[in-house]
Amino acid sequence: MPRPLNVILDLTARCNLKCVMCHFSKYDRINFPPFDVPAAADGNMPVALFEKIAADLFPRAWRVALACAAEPLIHPRFQELVAIAGRYGVPDLWFPTNLLALSEASAEAIFDAKVRTVAASIDGVTKETYEKIRVGGKWEWLLARLELLRRMKRERRRSRPRLRIIFTWMKSNRKELAGLPAFAAEHGAVELDVRYVSESFGVDVTEELLSGEDPRELNAELARTAKEAVRRGIRLSSYPEFEGPGGLPRGMLARARRRLWRLRAGLDRPEIWRYRVNQRLHGCAYPDRNFVIRPNGAVSPCIYWLEDPIGFYPADRLAAITAGTPLSRIRAGLHSGKPIGTCAGCNERRTALYRFRGERAENLAPAHLPTHPG
Repeated sequence: MPRPLNVILDLTARCNLKCVMCHFSKYDRINFPPFDVPAAADGNMPVALFEKIAADLFPRAWRVALACAAEPLIHPRFQELVAIAGRYGVPDLWFPTNLLALSEASAEAIFDAKVRTVAASIDGVTKETYEKIRVGGKWEWLLARLELLRRMKRERRRSRPRLRIIFTWMKSNRKELAGLPAFAAEHGAVELDVRYVSESFGVDVTEELLSGEDPRELNAELARTAKEAVRRGIRLSSYPEFEGPGGLPRGMLARARRRLWRLRAGLDRPEIWRYRVNQRLHGCAYPDRNFVIRPNGAVSPCIYWLEDPIGFYPADRLAAITAGTPLSRIRAGLHSGKPIGTCAGCNERRTALYRFRGERAENLAPAHLPTHPG
């Protein structure tokens, strides 16, 4: 059976930290629309609901993420959930986490389920910076959890789950970006995910934004870190663009070397090419390929969608959702150049082919939408 789908779930509406750039710095849990259909009283997705979602979507999914906007390891039945996910042989089964709730038992469940990647959000490579940003976290506990994962992989002679380090770049940790590759290599990480801090609902991150800094300096710092990471054999699963139009090399040999380096770094891989093609052809790479499911069963077409859901588990199934009116209206709006709802202000529109059918590119202002906080 073909596996064209990317499925993202939130197993819970809660987190065990209150990071300065995250909505959890202000809220104990997230309420997802529709607000008249709340999650379970404890904020966790019921196992029975997860089983129905998994049976419907996972056989068709190439990638499944067991978290998006909250901390999956604090779900009291995480081990059972990851075991269910493991039954479906999803090629890229992974989840982002702050890792602090990892236990030997949950690590065992992760190994048994053949999770491909554990992505640990750290945002600092020193105790002072880490604990300043990731409020409630303890540096020593993070290091102990990293060592637990590494030890168990070594004892079982396993290469998976791979460790990815997520680093949200902001003023508080700007200088620590340079030390990220060394930290990642020391703790056995094979991938880096670096992103700029961005505005998130309910929290003011103005003091942490790097948008007012000299872009040439930022790009130079990003370039040095990227090159050091690749030198150490670490790939860049996600990384800000740091090559300006004027910074591209001239000459065939120089361009070939650049292309080979980007391939080695993971910045130019088939997945990204397919994403860009779909983005330009359809106005967005997400509808029909991406499904985000919240703890209350609500389904959205992407992590940025702020409107009513396009479906609802367990009442709906994939066939009904893809043929339903909400998703049809989203697709039609993108193709006609008149996007609806959240799509109307989303950055995805900036590179869509439909913009040439009457809408000026400079009018496509980016929206401040909530992003995955790790």
